[in-house]
Amino acid sequence: MLPLNNSGKLGCLLLQMPPKYKYDLSHLESFLSILPHGFKYAIEFRHKSWLQDSTWPMLSKYNVAYTIVDEPLLPPEVRLTADFAYIRWHGHGQRPWYDYHYTEKELESWVPKVKEIEPVVKTTYGYFNNHFHGYAVENALKILQMLGKLSPAQREALNRAKAHLEKGKGPEGLGEWVKGGDDRPKIIDLLSSLMGESRLARALAIPDEDVSIKIATSEEVVAKIRDYNLTMESGPKTITHNCGDWERSIETRQLCKHVGKVLLSVPEKIALGWVTQIHEDTDAWRFQKPIGKTVSA
Repeated sequence: MLPLNNSGKLGCLLLQMPPKYKYDLSHLESFLSILPHGFKYAIEFRHKSWLQDSTWPMLSKYNVAYTIVDEPLLPPEVRLTADFAYIRWHGHGQRPWYDYHYTEKELESWVPKVKEIEPVVKTTYGYFNNHFHGYAVENALKILQMLGKLSPAQREALNRAKAHLEKGKGPEGLGEWVKGGDDRPKIIDLLSSLMGESRLARALAIPDEDVSIKIATSEEVVAKIRDYNLTMESGPKTITHNCGDWERSIETRQLCKHVGKVLLSVPEKIALGWVTQIHEDTDAWRFQKPIGKTVSA
């Protein structure tokens, strides 16, 4: 990050806390106090317990910006705790949140808030996380237009973004990554987050004939992929698998290519339900190896 920072190309670094990370001010300070100097940091809490008065002075002490969010779970509170501000629009979609297109009315409601923030800080950063179908591009340029900050080049980009959205939702030119139905891009995006792009690419490269699906429901998935077995159960939140890479996955909390391929092979509605559940609370899931039980060939 240093070359980017030293050349002025790095805005700030986002520290996104786990959803289960509850209020613990002393623990937070022990973390903030060891962050490398010379960078700007914004912190995004995902548990409501942090939204209390004692949190803000601690962030100000280390010049860490509270991430002002627009999402279904946390309120869009404006708290300025650094000499810069960081706003993150996630969207209000169902599965997932960020499959969402902000309306002009929704964006207009943010204009006064942004204008109120700007004079108080040196820099205001705004990020749209609703990237499905290119929504984030159009929404980001649109709010710049509402704020009177759209450059000629950005105006041209906004026109192209609008034209793209008017054609429909279907992503173009991405081949294997988005073939299938309407839910395929969402599944791909969530899997990319859960396993990393390189593993996902390896999952996509596995031939379909190497996968045998025994059971595929919203409660249970049982499959055989090559010489390996996989059982997923939503009730106890367990994923049981036996490939060599899975042993590393148990430690890193990332899905392996075999689990990814199975999820890409079951019906899309079922797959989307599974990847959404795992993505929303990965820490609640148990990644484990089988104990004397295999899937019949």
